[in-house]
Amino acid sequence: MIVPPNKPESLPMPEDVGTARQLWWGIAGLGVVYTGASVATMFGRRGELSQQFLDEMHKTDPNITAGTVDVLILAAFALTAVVGLALCAVTVLFAQQLGRGKSWARTLLTVAAVWLALGAVTTMFNISAVTGAAAMISGGTAIVQGVLATGAAYLTFRPDSTRYFQLNKR
Repeated sequence: MIVPPNKPESLPMPEDVGTARQLWWGIAGLGVVYTGASVATMFGRRGELSQQFLDEMHKTDPNITAGTVDVLILAAFALTAVVGLALCAVTVLFAQQLGRGKSWARTLLTVAAVWLALGAVTTMFNISAVTGAAAMISGGTAIVQGVLATGAAYLTFRPDSTRYFQLNKR
């Protein structure tokens, strides 16, 4: 089958889109580090978190035991890890679709880039309150993710990239 030159299948992926896709892969990888560091930070504060949760639960159910609260806290840590890793996987999936020229992927990743950039700015202003290595790692990771995401979003709106997404509307 002969494909006319103006068809989307014949348009190669621009270098900027390829670079943006690689940046999103890096963001997803850093997301794994961020998730691990965040769970480690929470795990380090599990005694304090358990006590706060126990105090809150005693207001509604005075019969709840500390052991039950500890199990709930550990379940929350596991859920945090699963959701964090799932978000990393979805980011990789969307990055792949970005490389295929899907405009919806560009839109969703741009929204994510704005969110990550705002989180990076917030983290920079709150970095002085950070204590502990795991919290410092998660803070630094959030800042780097915000910078990478901003660069990736910029690259997907350059003229060649925009033309690529316009021709690949499906």
